[in-house]
Amino acid sequence: MGRTAREKAFRWGAATVAALAVTTAAVPASAATAAPTGDPGPKRVGSAPKVPRGAVRTADPAPSEALELSVVLEPRDPAALRRFVSEVSTPGSPRYHQYLGTGEFAQVFGAEPQAVERVRAELSAKGLTVGALESDGLTLPVTTTVAKAAKAFGTEFDGYQLRNGRAGLVNTVAPQFGGRTAEDVRGVVGLSTLSSYEPRNTGTKGKPRKASAGTGTVARQPRLTGTTPTMCTEIRDLYATATPGMPAAYDGQDYWSAKSLAAQYNMANQPNVQTGTTIAVYSLENYDIRDINSYQACHKTKVPVSSVRVNGGPTEPASYESGVGLETALDVETIAGLVPQSKILVYQAPNTWNDGTALFRRIVSDNRAKVVSVSWGSCEMNTPTEVIDAENLAFQQATAQGQSVVVASGDSGSTGCYSDYDGNGVPDQPNADQLVADFPAASPFVLGVGGTTMRGSVANQTTWKGSGGGVSRHFAVDSSTGFQAGRTGAGYSDTFCSPAAGTACRQVPDVSAVGDQATGYPVAFGEGGQYWWIIGGTSGAAPVWSALLAQADQDLACQANGAVGYVHPALYKLPATAFRDVTTGDNNLTASGNYSGLYKAGAGYDLATGLGSPNGREIVTGLCKAVAPSPAATFNALPPARILDTRYGIGRAGTSPVAGNATVKLKVTGVGGVPETGVTSVVMNVTAASPTAAGFLIAYPTGTTRPNSSNMNWLKGQIVPNLVTVPVGKDGSVDLFNAGSGTTHFIADISGYYSTEAGGGTYVPKGPARILDTRYGVGRAGTSPVAGKGTVSLTVAGAGGVPATGATAVVLNVTATAPQSGGHLIAYPSGTPQPTASNINWQTGQTRPNMVVLPIGADGKVNLYNAGTGTVHFIADVFGYFTAGGEGSSFHSAGPARLLDTRYALGTSSTAPLKGGTNLVLNLNDGHTLAKAKAVVLNVTATAPTSGGFLTVWPDGTTLPNASNLNWTAGQTTANLVTVPVVNGKIDFRANSGTVHVIADLFGYYS
Repeated sequence: MGRTAREKAFRWGAATVAALAVTTAAVPASAATAAPTGDPGPKRVGSAPKVPRGAVRTADPAPSEALELSVVLEPRDPAALRRFVSEVSTPGSPRYHQYLGTGEFAQVFGAEPQAVERVRAELSAKGLTVGALESDGLTLPVTTTVAKAAKAFGTEFDGYQLRNGRAGLVNTVAPQFGGRTAEDVRGVVGLSTLSSYEPRNTGTKGKPRKASAGTGTVARQPRLTGTTPTMCTEIRDLYATATPGMPAAYDGQDYWSAKSLAAQYNMANQPNVQTGTTIAVYSLENYDIRDINSYQACHKTKVPVSSVRVNGGPTEPASYESGVGLETALDVETIAGLVPQSKILVYQAPNTWNDGTALFRRIVSDNRAKVVSVSWGSCEMNTPTEVIDAENLAFQQATAQGQSVVVASGDSGSTGCYSDYDGNGVPDQPNADQLVADFPAASPFVLGVGGTTMRGSVANQTTWKGSGGGVSRHFAVDSSTGFQAGRTGAGYSDTFCSPAAGTACRQVPDVSAVGDQATGYPVAFGEGGQYWWIIGGTSGAAPVWSALLAQADQDLACQANGAVGYVHPALYKLPATAFRDVTTGDNNLTASGNYSGLYKAGAGYDLATGLGSPNGREIVTGLCKAVAPSPAATFNALPPARILDTRYGIGRAGTSPVAGNATVKLKVTGVGGVPETGVTSVVMNVTAASPTAAGFLIAYPTGTTRPNSSNMNWLKGQIVPNLVTVPVGKDGSVDLFNAGSGTTHFIADISGYYSTEAGGGTYVPKGPARILDTRYGVGRAGTSPVAGKGTVSLTVAGAGGVPATGATAVVLNVTATAPQSGGHLIAYPSGTPQPTASNINWQTGQTRPNMVVLPIGADGKVNLYNAGTGTVHFIADVFGYFTAGGEGSSFHSAGPARLLDTRYALGTSSTAPLKGGTNLVLNLNDGHTLAKAKAVVLNVTATAPTSGGFLTVWPDGTTLPNASNLNWTAGQTTANLVTVPVVNGKIDFRANSGTVHVIADLFGYYS
């Protein structure tokens, strides 16, 4: 199969040159044989892999050895992709933060179908097994053997063993394709299985400290509050106790606890924190969840941590002796301490080039996490070109989707290939003496994070020698308008990448944080979390910045307008005060020859620490302010029309109910009177019917990440409606998610939409003001209930703050109470046919509220029809009206985003429920988006009430009105849409009796 070592000549591939801004250069393809005139002939794609120094030849791989490969294709329009990712991430661009939704990347930028079929046909013809095109639209998985791959790609394979005992194979030359097909292929990942990524931590300081076995049993509490947790006294004392081999260590000097570090970086006790964001941790190893639990127990946090295993996941178990699991413990624990309200998904795969690349693709294609933390890497010169190209495409996709990828810049300083893991003074890798940056940190589409040494405070920080930094040999960025334009670190040279005209080599790192193991991070690792270490490396710095970007994503200002995503264009334009500049030290770890001290820290940007360490709150504020509010829209009321009823196949194929934890994708534009274009949000009444188990609804724009919000709750067998205002996805659809274990039917009746087109109405907040209460003769003569099949004709023009003329639609909270039989309400404009749509459903004796937005009839009235057979009382409270005049406010879609949850101290100072007769004040003044809001649209949920009662929501600073928004019985969870005026940047909540937990989710605002 292979040839002897004497018969072979290995050619180390020259560094590729970036010819286009923010992209990897195409690797020159050399013809293997002379081609006939007019025929491009066979070509090789990429270059042969590099064999690490010290690797020993072993037996050739068996011809039958299985190979799992990824053939990565060219995007259909690489230039358009580059333009899009630039526009979607550049403040001021019309496309700024107009991200692609999950699954859309393949449709827009995936390979051309003809190209996919050409490549598939050639691979199949050569005897390779080709799988289905992956969801990125760029990757064809291939299963084959060494023998078949050798024949198909015109290469041979050699076996090697590394110094650490790892064995694998490498292809001797780059893979070969037909001349036309070669143009469709970016590279083939997986032909080399020898080298792989390495964790970017620097191990330990001294020996581990062993805590008592009971450390992991400390009571923990769920947190959605922005309060940074404090390390437990037991572990703090453990560090401070000196024993043989373990000197005493103190917080802020020898290590940084989460609370101390957050205080120095201005990340502590985050104000305006809203729904916790999800962070993905990239991991090429197994970990022990007991380590994570021990850390969280010490800090009394309860961050959900779960795993997503790709390609079977890693096989070697986590172990204190082997060190497997240490990197993941460092990453997860650091994030949990700094963002205790987050969720963490640990994505795991075997540590091979193909699996590691597949792991990036999975994180990005899933699009479940808006922040991705990566603490693994390899120097550029020793990373296969096909791996760099494939992963850079994944990072471009992440940028297009609004995901922030944060990567450790490496621990070998300016000589990124240097490593000596066996400690014998001989480098383990080739190119150990070369000035080179680390990958993936060198990608222009990730945030590369370097390292510092910090003792006492940010006023006493310097460059950590191991801080990976320098000039990329693969990537270039626009030198005039690119994010690094005008930022040239001392020691920069174009010779490393020979950039094309108008471009400059990419510089690393972008930013920095603590990396020195002598001032590192406390980590629980080993023996079920009983061992506590102090760990350093840029793999500790990267999670710090991941946590900071997660803080930005969950800040109210950013929540209202979308994730910060790819931050470079905005980050590099922030004022100098947003960073703690590091001006001393250098990152020459090896002190080798002429390179000694080449990359020195200095004022402003440098190649040792980038822009510096964070001044967190200023960075969050700056990134969120860069996001423009959603377009102003006006409201168009519609007569109620049914657009979905899963019982009868309306709006969805089939008549089966919606399965538990399943989604109905509902097209809302072009139906029920809603136009095809210009629509930002729709207003519809959604009903859950015949549920087989308890659950709740999450309504959100199609193509976006499912939020941590809710619209209504139900119990088994109930019929529950609620009005929903929800932003519309780019394809004109919304998703209705059944967040329950049982099935349920969904019904949706459209009642209006918000549009950027001219002709709609603006909103004037009023009240709350009661204009109807049949129990007391308010708004209707007499105190008798409404008869079965009877109608209340309610005058709204001139009542409750609604003007006698000029109002086009009214916002009412309508309550049905004391019904003598089951039934439902149909609300519609006076003088129009009665629709089949419903607004409220009730059972005998129930009190049910619901918000109603409906046009006002020509006579100034609306009709409330009792569709039940028994009597019922109706109550109606005005919360505002719409007008064609210019005195009202425009609507901005926002969220869904959770602003208040008393169960977790979100929006409040404690986890205590709201006590009857007391006020809860919710501050909406985020200093940006909601600071100018005249009214907000919230879905408010009351849960766990200790007695029957009702909730009133009203503008702060005004008198408590005689109105209600929600009614409940003891133990009942109920929800309702609330549109409430804002005064002093605040709104108030008050329950009339007992105690109750209150939740509020933002769906939009008026300004």
